[in-house]
Amino acid sequence: MFNYRSVYDAATRTWYGPRLKPLFNPEASLGQIILDVLKRSPDRVIQQDMDTGRSMTYAEFQTKLIRFAQNLTAIGVCKGDMVALANANSENFAPLACALLTIGVPFNPLAPSFNEDDMANMLQITKPKLVFCDADNYEVVRKALQRVITNGDQLPSIYVFECSRSDVKHTEDLLKETGQENAFMAPYIEDSHKTLAVVLCSSGTSGAHKGVGWTHSAFIRETTLYHFSSTPLIYFNFSAIYWLTGFYTMINLFFNGGIRVITRKPFNEQQFFDAIEKYRANVVFTPPAYAYTVLAHPRTKTIDFSSLHNWVVGGSPVPEQLRDRIDQLLAPTGGRSVNVFGSSEVGGISLDLIKRKPGTIGPLMPNAMVRIVDEDGRRLGVGEQGELLTRTEEDFGGYYGNEEESKSALDSDGFFRSGDIGYIDEEGFLSLSDRKKDIFKYRNFHVSPSDLEAIILRIEGVQNVCVVGVPDADGGTDLPAAAIVRHPGAMLEASQVRMIVDGQVSDFKRLRGGVHFIEELPKTSSGKVVRRKVIEMIAHMNQHPQRDTVGRV
Repeated sequence: MFNYRSVYDAATRTWYGPRLKPLFNPEASLGQIILDVLKRSPDRVIQQDMDTGRSMTYAEFQTKLIRFAQNLTAIGVCKGDMVALANANSENFAPLACALLTIGVPFNPLAPSFNEDDMANMLQITKPKLVFCDADNYEVVRKALQRVITNGDQLPSIYVFECSRSDVKHTEDLLKETGQENAFMAPYIEDSHKTLAVVLCSSGTSGAHKGVGWTHSAFIRETTLYHFSSTPLIYFNFSAIYWLTGFYTMINLFFNGGIRVITRKPFNEQQFFDAIEKYRANVVFTPPAYAYTVLAHPRTKTIDFSSLHNWVVGGSPVPEQLRDRIDQLLAPTGGRSVNVFGSSEVGGISLDLIKRKPGTIGPLMPNAMVRIVDEDGRRLGVGEQGELLTRTEEDFGGYYGNEEESKSALDSDGFFRSGDIGYIDEEGFLSLSDRKKDIFKYRNFHVSPSDLEAIILRIEGVQNVCVVGVPDADGGTDLPAAAIVRHPGAMLEASQVRMIVDGQVSDFKRLRGGVHFIEELPKTSSGKVVRRKVIEMIAHMNQHPQRDTVGRV
């Protein structure tokens, strides 16, 4: 194992992760690499479908990829076009995505659960030539396109996966034999440092989604942690490739030799347990909210977790007590939790793959660079808290179709303004305290939601919580308010929460916006809590108080 340490340059006040070069040529395209890897081990399994029980070998994947590539080219799809993919992880989806990468056509993955507004927002940004969706979201996609295309232009063609309707185009028609499969070669895509591979969506937790551009070279450089293993590890992740974690899981198979277990279904505890017990997953990823739900399930006590090496948790702040519970569950058979931090704009930044240090995320990932700055942009040193500025060896790909936002997202040295607040300690471990946008003011005092959430999560009976600022009656300040999901059967009352919190915090942090119990926190499809929706929910609850809610003071 390489020396996995962050290095601090005191002269420039910059931290660096280990400097590693990718095994594959960054000048190549992802498609060239994918096809080369697939040809090496035709009988090796790359994908296991939980919903149908079917597996797919490298040879089968390669054939489907090539047929998609040839048939897409035959209908006029070519470099310079854009394709939208509003799909769950079905059997033939990954071969389609990889075919688009191979012929140099960028695509924008959309959450299959997007509503019409979210779909229309991204379709307006990317203006795709072709759209792929699933049978259960076809109508949403079609209506969103009709809203976007208003000037009489013809709607882009919509191809639907696994659909029995006779009045739609079927994705499977693009898998017909061509007779030229053996003659196919990945075309040259020119400059891989500038050629877009994919336009990912920003998280959308605090506002409308933006499209984040990623080049072929940028993704190849993100694979430096992985080495092809003779014995494949089995990976499971509910995320569609709309999320960076989902895209990574799909692409990294070609660099680590793993097997990807897929499901079309959204997160549910039973599917998670089946991935471990039936398919013997070695690595799983969940956001904290899903991890809490799994750990609260009684089946956790009877599941055989011996196959699970790493339970990776990320996407939002990971409480230490959550990691303690996961580590306690996995330690008897040698497994552990792993904390990871990154962003759609820059990729992976920090990971504690080697050592867990409480209160931190971990050291910087290979080729990551970080600076910490104060509110005036002055660089800070070891142990000093401020906003994280991040970058890697590849330039930020920008927000698609939004040059102004792209420029404002970077400082003069090309570092991305992450909006995350934290510091790096003397060992080079990164700690985060909050999102800059999540911090709010009560009468000019800064209130950190994560501070209050950490206190509330320690209260017996609390399964999950989100703290936000809600406007007071005059709109002159924000009041701290908590939305809490109780453990099943818990009898916790709002007055108890208030009493415990008030006894541990300064006056300005008291929950004057109310304590509210809800069945479930609003989340994105990958499990991130959507704070703006929590604010709306609490505002409504404060207007219609319930018996077990303590309102404003």
